Amino acid sequence: MQEQDVLQLSQLRGEPAVTVLVSTHRTHPDNKRDSINLKNLVSTAEKQLLDLYDKRTVWPILDKIKELETGINHQYNLDSLVIYASENFGRIYNLPVPTTDRIIIGKRFEIRPLLKALQQETHYYAITVSRHKIRLLEADNDTLIREVHNEDFPFENTTYFTTDPMKLQQDSVTDDLIKEFFNVADKRFKKYYTENPLPVILLGDVKMLSFYQEQMDVKGIVTGTIHGGYDDTVDHEIPRIVSPVLKELQAKKQEDAREAINVAQSQQRLLTDLSDIYRAAVDGSADTLYVESNFFRPGTIHDGSITLHPDEQDNKDLSYDVLLPIVETVLQKSGKAIFVDEGLLNDYQGIALITRY
Repeated sequence: MQEQDVLQLSQLRGEPAVTVLVSTHRTHPDNKRDSINLKNLVSTAEKQLLDLYDKRTVWPILDKIKELETGINHQYNLDSLVIYASENFGRIYNLPVPTTDRIIIGKRFEIRPLLKALQQETHYYAITVSRHKIRLLEADNDTLIREVHNEDFPFENTTYFTTDPMKLQQDSVTDDLIKEFFNVADKRFKKYYTENPLPVILLGDVKMLSFYQEQMDVKGIVTGTIHGGYDDTVDHEIPRIVSPVLKELQAKKQEDAREAINVAQSQQRLLTDLSDIYRAAVDGSADTLYVESNFFRPGTIHDGSITLHPDEQDNKDLSYDVLLPIVETVLQKSGKAIFVDEGLLNDYQGIALITRY
């Protein structure tokens, strides 16, 4: 999943647009219940659709939902699944963020779970790097999803070295051979990254990590490094080793958000009123929207102004959630929307926008 997916979904309109959110489990035997839970939600969605629309409108959408449902392998569940379906669109995402079971039927899709998942960065590739072997693992937080075992990885160095005593004395020769080995390894990894772009954590000694990053075709995807030797580390231990780095990265993101907001406020580039935020989004002056993860404000937008409705705790009707049109407009105008921890924006009632000027 990439930011482009979220932008595409935010721009789709059509009635009915159906979002099915289901909480899932990562491990057996808990994930055995997930398929039953999803079937029950799909049945409920079918009843709701038939209550609201005629059968000719509903059938193509139900066909898409059921087709997507049959393609799910619940052995690889993370924390939630989201199904999007409309007359001309259908897609499913397996997400590393928790949710509550919900069905949303309206004119737009619920995109916040995707935004939150993009910003979690707990789902990642771990690449262990040495002159002897390259391993590729996929994990989420401290849980191993898989270590790749096929013709690509583990990639052992059986070619890119020399036994010539004279050449062994020349650092440049051995270094060039290692870099060539890493270049081939990165070409192999690039296939996986293209298919499923995720952040990358590199593990290895300092010199090898430097060499490997030099050879990477896709720059800027390494979010953390860990020093040491991991050629023979048991696969499920790797995520446990990486976990503290992820926590540090998440903490730094929250601190960076706090600092950016403080700077913007001192420069008079911070908006906190919902109507002001929406107007800035519409005119293209919105740079970064910060929202607490549990933010919800029922209301309507008319002539650029927002009128809030009473917030009834048991009635989270997303058709009247003013955050969705705000987020969608910010994204469409090349701005960013970032979800932060609950409580970080207490001074701003849960939402704040940094403007471009």
